[in-house]
Amino acid sequence: IKHVISISNEEDLNQFWDYLTHTQESSHEYLHVFVSYFYNFALSYINKDDAQFFEIILEENEESFYFTLWNEKISLLFKNYLGLSSIKYIYKSNRISIKLMKNIYKKNSKKLAKENHKREKNLINSVSEKNVKKFIPAYTFVSDEDLSELIQLSEDLQDIAYQINKTGMHENQFITLRSIFSLFCFTLNYYNEVKEISLTVNKLLNLMNTNKEKFIALSKIEFSLLNGFISNVDKWVNTLFINGGADLHFMDNSMKSDYETILQVITPVVANNDFDLDDIFDF
Repeated sequence: IKHVISISNEEDLNQFWDYLTHTQESSHEYLHVFVSYFYNFALSYINKDDAQFFEIILEENEESFYFTLWNEKISLLFKNYLGLSSIKYIYKSNRISIKLMKNIYKKNSKKLAKENHKREKNLINSVSEKNVKKFIPAYTFVSDEDLSELIQLSEDLQDIAYQINKTGMHENQFITLRSIFSLFCFTLNYYNEVKEISLTVNKLLNLMNTNKEKFIALSKIEFSLLNGFISNVDKWVNTLFINGGADLHFMDNSMKSDYETILQVITPVVANNDFDLDDIFDF
């Protein structure tokens, strides 16, 4: 089975996402995880650059899914986007291809149980998490351009959160919020030093991609949980890269806890979207 999807704007990308979530079996969660990972990348690309046409080719047999991104520029960007991971791929000048094994979902059942246990442990640890007393200078490994981008995105998050608190969540505000988080992930992706925070924000973004209606329907009290996450993003950026005074990982646990709490509100049943991406790709 082979499908060719043409993408030239955000609406095409959203239709691609809707197609996959409505046509693939629920047992193919790992495919959705990968596609949401790619969605975040592609959305950032569309937001940062002038729209450029590209094609996504999905192929399937009894054992595997095959994902091919066909466009010289964007396939190179996606290759660089995957550079810090150990994901295996085949890259040529105008395309990048990845193979997803269907039997991996069953093999990951024990790993998911461990992740759930780790989630509970993070929640407990976050309660006793304390700021480091010894003053540590602001970190400088982020480029000036990316730091300006992070600061601006953090301010944009504060602005949209203020609007949502006043009027409630509407579709346009949701799209804006999702786009800001997507750009935030895109910027952080190049810095392995903050990989834990990057993964946490990326998980939240994946949750937003797969639960749009539930986020839009959040009550004011429920939105306060997401607002707390946004406030912690602002605190994290300003403390590490402007004011200094904290260890590099001082908010890893608390932001994970924020995410887990939001996850439980959006999907009360144990979620299956926490697989390690490195374990679901193979050739």
